Amino acid sequence: MPVGEREALTGLITMLIVVVLVTFRLFDQHASGAFDGPDALQVWARSILILIGVSIAIAIAVSVLAHILEAVLTGERPDDRRDERDHLIERRALSWAWYLLSFGILAVIVDLAFGSSAFRALNLILALCAGAELVKDGVKLILYRRGS
Repeated sequence: MPVGEREALTGLITMLIVVVLVTFRLFDQHASGAFDGPDALQVWARSILILIGVSIAIAIAVSVLAHILEAVLTGERPDDRRDERDHLIERRALSWAWYLLSFGILAVIVDLAFGSSAFRALNLILALCAGAELVKDGVKLILYRRGS
C-alpha cells in the first residue's frame, strides 16, 4: 500500500472517530445547558481546544497502529517514499477540500448576514473543517484506488 493511501485511510478513520467524539461531546454539553449563559462561546472554545488535543492523540495512535498492522500483515517494512504521483494526488485532494471549505465559509458569512448566531456559525465552521478533511482523505483514497 502506498504511503499516501495509508495516510488517507488512517486520516479517514481518525476523522470519523473525532467527528463522533466531538458530536457526542457537544450534544451532551448542549443538552445540559452549558451553552446557555453569556459565556457560551468561551465554554464551546474550551471544549474544542480539549478535543483538539484528544484528536491529536487519536491521530498518532491510529497512525502507529496502521503502520504496525501493515508491517505485520505484509511481513515487510512499509515504503515511505513519495513520487510525483503522490504529490499530484495530494494537490488534487487538497483542491477539492479547499473548494468545500471556501464556499462553505462563504455560506456561513451569508448565514450570519441574515441574522444567524455566532454559536451556529462556529459550529458550522467546525463541521466544514471536519468535512473538508474527510473529503480530502476520501478523494485521496479514491484517486489511489483508481490509479490516478
